[in-house]
Amino acid sequence: MVRITWYGHSCFLIEGKNTKLLIDPFISNNPLSPVKPKDIKEVDAVLVTHGHGDHLGDAIEIARNTNSKIVAIYELSEYVKEFGIPSIGMNYGGWVEVKDARILMVPAWHSSGYIEDGKIKYLGNPCGFVIKMDERKIYHAGDTSVFRDMELIPKIAGEIDVAMLPIGGRYTMDIDQAILAINMIKPKYFIPMHYNTFPAIKVDIEKLKKEIIKVGINTIILRPGENFEI
Repeated sequence: MVRITWYGHSCFLIEGKNTKLLIDPFISNNPLSPVKPKDIKEVDAVLVTHGHGDHLGDAIEIARNTNSKIVAIYELSEYVKEFGIPSIGMNYGGWVEVKDARILMVPAWHSSGYIEDGKIKYLGNPCGFVIKMDERKIYHAGDTSVFRDMELIPKIAGEIDVAMLPIGGRYTMDIDQAILAINMIKPKYFIPMHYNTFPAIKVDIEKLKKEIIKVGINTIILRPGENFEI
């Protein structure tokens, strides 16, 4: 069994029998987060999909407090080393292992940079992750638009049990595009993310419910702090 807890925006805690992974820990400045960085007591790795502040977020602080590593694309993994944080760098198509989890990095269509001293610092390309843990496969898309190569993800990683996809629009795909993505990925369950954190990504959840019925995919709409077990 794997437990997936949503902390709002794109932040998830993935807990297996022996392994805990935290993804995109945007917590301190997230108005929807039910936790604070200090509440995260134990994780084996922090996965970061790209360098924007609402995804890199509190990764460095949490990794330091939990003595864990950050898993990210190569350039971002090198950046966090400047803060004394050990990291695992990787790139598209590569796999790494963290305890009982195997992690595949896949593309995302977005941008990736961090504002530092008033300037944008390039931190590599954005990505998504597929996590194989305890006989489950979980896809976290990161920030992305829909793109045709999504249909390759289950062909490479195997059937996806849970897909977390952004639906907020403006900076990522919206509900309609997420449905296109679902039709390509064909997960057993879909968890929407990256919405309603700020006015710019406000979403009508009732529209989502109506549209998703047409697709026939089990949709899990979590409130921040809630979890889903599979």
